[in-house]
Formats: sequence, structure tokens, C-alpha cells
Amino acid sequence: MPLPPACLAGGGEMGALMRSYDWASSDLGPPAAWPLPLQTVVQIMLNTGHPIYIFWGETGSCLYNDAYSQSLGPERHPGSLGRPAAEVWSEIWPIIGPDIEQVMAGRGTTWHENNLVPITRNGHAEDVYWTYSYSPIGDADAPNGVGGVLVICNETTSQVIAKQQLAAAARRQQQIFQSAPGFITVLSGPQHVFEFVNTAYSDIFGPRDFIGRSVQDVFPELKGQGFLELLDKVYQTGEKITAEASPLLLQDQGDTVLRETFVTFIYAPIIDEFGSVTGIFCEGMDVTAQQKSEKLRRLLTHELQHRIKNMMAVVHAVVGQSLRNAETVEDARRAISMRLVTLAHAHDLLTESSWVDAPLMAIIEGAVIAHYSESDRVSINGPAVELQARAALALSMALHELGTNAVKYGALSNEVGTVDISWSISDTDTLDPEFHIVWQESGGPHVAPPRQLGFGSRLTGTILKADLGSPGETVYAPDGVRWELHTRLSEICTSPTIRTAAAA
Repeated sequence: MPLPPACLAGGGEMGALMRSYDWASSDLGPPAAWPLPLQTVVQIMLNTGHPIYIFWGETGSCLYNDAYSQSLGPERHPGSLGRPAAEVWSEIWPIIGPDIEQVMAGRGTTWHENNLVPITRNGHAEDVYWTYSYSPIGDADAPNGVGGVLVICNETTSQVIAKQQLAAAARRQQQIFQSAPGFITVLSGPQHVFEFVNTAYSDIFGPRDFIGRSVQDVFPELKGQGFLELLDKVYQTGEKITAEASPLLLQDQGDTVLRETFVTFIYAPIIDEFGSVTGIFCEGMDVTAQQKSEKLRRLLTHELQHRIKNMMAVVHAVVGQSLRNAETVEDARRAISMRLVTLAHAHDLLTESSWVDAPLMAIIEGAVIAHYSESDRVSINGPAVELQARAALALSMALHELGTNAVKYGALSNEVGTVDISWSISDTDTLDPEFHIVWQESGGPHVAPPRQLGFGSRLTGTILKADLGSPGETVYAPDGVRWELHTRLSEICTSPTIRTAAAA
């Protein structure tokens, strides 16, 4: 048996396979008769650890080494050895055929990096990626001086898939960041240049041109507020910085007024594989609404404490004066009960409006008609006025005293007497109009001035000045008691603006 030619020496499994192959029945013929360029390249191919493939001759007979065989499935290894290229690679011939034709025609080499060349292997189609070149194998006796094509290649499927997975993970992370409820931004370099901002960041800080610009350029109003200094510190030291409910003054585009925003945030350094800080990751929340709510809560708590203190003072005065002026325990009980009911009614009205204001009409009805069923003997007329809390309570108590006295001694103590309650607004063309309210009794018993002033008289008189801006004045005319009060609208209303519609 003749010795195999030197070109087939060594080469591991593929060398042994090629030495035992029946080349005489193939298009290439016996190896000893192969052109010298082919023998040389085959010897190199079989003894290198790099994947190499050869297409030789007009039919492109296929030759390959051990390293390349690892990328072939049982569909092509070892059955493709020595067979024509178009037959072996029919499924991808539209991809590789033009490259082979270019090289064989003498038009130079080709190069592809991480190119998708899907093949069938291990029983199913696979997306396989390759980095490869097709180069001519020179042969002076062949057409165009090219005897075949040398394919030096490397399967990069695992690297490409890993890169794709990393890219997909990065996209997912970016999508998560983009839709996160809190604001997120990524800054790079010592100038803190924006690389990424999510939707929440744009919503909170305004639709500015962020990407590729520095924080100082995008937010010139931050100068002197301490945020730029914090960013510099994180970049220089690599230390994380957090802040809770930090006030921030922002100037929206086209607006000259700074708006106050409160943010809770973290500045975290981005560190590369060498331990150097390359940027800053910023994440946080807009807590402006929470801060305002907390401020309002503290304000309401303080206001509630103040009102409870004032209410207790009023109750203390009512109880004390009622006991002092009562002749019997039953009289005291009745007086205290009625006065507290009136106070509670006014309190209910104010509670319904969150202690902002209460309608004067409702205050009067609760103070007077609530304890007198014949409402046709009491007339109430005047424009709609909203009283502030302090004025509502004071006027409610004063009107209750007037009503109580009218029932016991005045116009409502007989069968025909009447009470007319009216109020008006004058000087309406001024910024602070005047308010005038009158209580006029008629048709009751003959009236005589009291011998001494009791709690009720003081309550409808000088005591009102502290809460209504002016004292009430009572005139004991023989034909009926008249009480009136003049004050500025600003003393009794949260806003001096009034509604001009007449009260029903």
C-alpha cells in the first residue's frame, strides 16, 4: 500500500479521515496528483487549531479540519468531505455562493463579521453567526489564476447571543427606568453631562433639552442651591449622598418665577472596572405634595388646638356666667343647655365648610328660629354673606341671647310681637365695605332699661368687639328693643368680596 502524501500527514481525526478517503472516486482525484498550492494549504489546514474550510475547483469540493468539524452537525460531518459545495450547502447557497463566485472570478477577498448564516445541524435549523473571510488559493494552471477558496473563520454564535442578551437586558432595564414612578437620570464625566433621563424626570423638571448637556447648562438656576456642589463631591470622592425632602427652586421655560419643589434623592457614583468614578446615577421622588400636606397638617393641628382652646374658653364663660346669674339650678341648667346648643349649631356649620366660613343666614336661623317655632313672627332679610369662623361663633352667641330675651321678656313673649333681623352692605365701591346688622323688636310688652347688665348684655355689647371689630349697641325703646352693630366687612369675612344676591 503506497504511503499517503505528506500533505495529509498528522491532522488528528480529520487527517485520518482524509487519509482513508477514496479520493480517486472524487472530483479531486488522488492526493498525490493534487496541485501543489492545494497540497500546501491542506497541510496547513490539517495542522492548525483554527477553523479552516476549503472549496477547491470548479465544483468547490469541500475540505475542512478538526476545528471546523465542531461547528458541523451530523448532517454534514463527515458526509460532506469531498462533495461539491452547492450540494453540501444548498440551504445557504444564496448567502455564500456569491462570495465563492467573487473569489473564483479573481475579484478579490470578502470579509464578514458576526454574520448570520443559519444552518441545519443536530436535527433542526439554527441561527449561527460567523466571522469569516473568503480568500483565493492561487494556481497558475486554473482559470483566473485561482484554484480554490480558503475560508478562515470563527463561529461567534455564543458571543453574539451573549451580546444580544446583554443588549436586551439593557433595553429592559432602560424600559424599567423609563417607566419608573420616581425620577432617574444618568450623568457622565466631571461636568455631569446627561446620558439618560426617564419620563418622570422630564415631568418633574420640565421638558428641557437634556441629553449631551451638562447639569449646569440645563439648570442655570441651580447655581448657589448646593446641588452642583453635591454632584462634584460624589464624583471626586466616590461616596454616595442621600437627601430627604430637599427644597429646590426651579425656573420653568418661559417663566421668570421660581417654583419651589421638594425632592428626596440619592446620588450614587458609577465606577468602572478600574475603580474610577465615571459618572453619577441619580434616583429620587418628588415629595412636594407630601411636604405641602405635612405643612397643612401641622397648620391644621395648630389651628385645631387654638380653636379648642378658644371653644373651651367660651364654654367656660357660658357656664360661669350662667351659674352666676341664675336664681335656681334649673334656670342655670336651661341657660347653659340653650347656649351650648347654639354654640354647637354654629360649630356644625363651620365644620361643614372645613372651618373656612359659614353663611350668615344659617347662623341666624340656628340662633333664633331653632328655639322658636312660630317662624312667621321672625323675619330675616339681607344679602348673602359668608362669615369667618370667629365672627360666626360670636354673632351666633349674641343673637341667641337676643332671641332668648325676646322669648322671655320681649316681643316673642306674647302672641303678637315680631322680630325683624336685617343687614346691609354699604360703601360697596370701596375695597373694604361696611357691614350693618339690626335686630328690631315690635309689638311686645312695654320695654324698660334693665337695672343692671348681665352676661347677655355684655355678650351683645363690648364682648363682640374682640371678634367683630366693633361692640354691639342695644337701645331699650318703649315700643321694642333695638340692637345693632356696625363694622367693616373685612372684620367678619375671610374675604371682603360678597355675593349680591338677596337672601331668601
